[in-house]
Amino acid sequence: MNSFMQLKGQDKKSFLQSKFMYYRKFNTYVVLFASLASITYFISDCQLFGRFAWETLLQRCFILVPLIAFLIVNAKCTNYFIMSIFSQFMGHMMMWCTIGAIYYLPDKTHASEGFIIMHLVFMALTYAAPFWLSTISHCGVLLNIIISHQFNHYANIDIMFSLGLPCLLAIIATNYVMCGVYYDTYTTKHQLEDSLVMDPLTRVYNRHKLPTIVDGRRFTFDHNEHVSILMADIDFFKQVNDTYGHDMGDAVLQSVAKVIKSCTRSNDYIIRWGGEEFVVIMPNCPIEQAVNVAERIRERVADTDNEVCDITVSLGVAKYDGVNYENAIIDADKALYDAKEGGRNRVVCA
Repeated sequence: MNSFMQLKGQDKKSFLQSKFMYYRKFNTYVVLFASLASITYFISDCQLFGRFAWETLLQRCFILVPLIAFLIVNAKCTNYFIMSIFSQFMGHMMMWCTIGAIYYLPDKTHASEGFIIMHLVFMALTYAAPFWLSTISHCGVLLNIIISHQFNHYANIDIMFSLGLPCLLAIIATNYVMCGVYYDTYTTKHQLEDSLVMDPLTRVYNRHKLPTIVDGRRFTFDHNEHVSILMADIDFFKQVNDTYGHDMGDAVLQSVAKVIKSCTRSNDYIIRWGGEEFVVIMPNCPIEQAVNVAERIRERVADTDNEVCDITVSLGVAKYDGVNYENAIIDADKALYDAKEGGRNRVVCA
């Protein structure tokens, strides 16, 4: 349950962004409906005054100003940190608009009921927010009561804390559990996504990964970077299967995949392209560097003991033109063909 608390760095940001996006629409409607509902408290103001409560009209309606700003920013921004802070800010604005109205009320004994309602609003706002942020922000509800007591002089402030503190603790605990529950959903979702794009034998990507990194015919990450394509094929792999059996052939494939992983970077995309064929997409990698990587893979495969038999690989390298990734793959495939025709166990650059 507490695994989400152990997340760090980019993993933590990815989890929080995913959690925010999952609850984003819910969070938007909470802010919208809670803000509009807080204006309707003007009716209870009129009941307490026994007339039209013009004294509290401005305070009740003022929430529309930050609400409009929130809706504008929310339509353009999907960053979890910015929008979580803005959402919590809206909760506090609702509370301070209420506090401003209470200042003019002839009877302040009903303020405790209003603050209990604010606890419920903050509970709803916890869903999309980071646990630590929502906890600190929710503690601010009690701080708001303490500050406003200096000029509103609540007669029943002890009751406010007797009712509010258990609400606060219960909501914090509920939020903690809810984060853990979503973490289970988050990890399951990622496992399902990985199963779709990962080759179960070699634990590198399969062809289903490609649509996630291209937009039309261009790589989504190019941004004028040098992108190189490397294509590798195990020499005489059919003989390995025929001589040693397919289980041993699978072991050879796994060994080659491990070698390719060890020779490439964490941001390179290794794809099992066919039976014994691998494609490596290398962002921010000039063609000369890609050739060096290919040579390193070739040498290491030849020197690695895969516990089955000696093998070699042939490799083709090509440069992505920034327009059509398919051209680069075709060029790498042609270079691989030339490496095969030239005697195998070699690297050819398109």
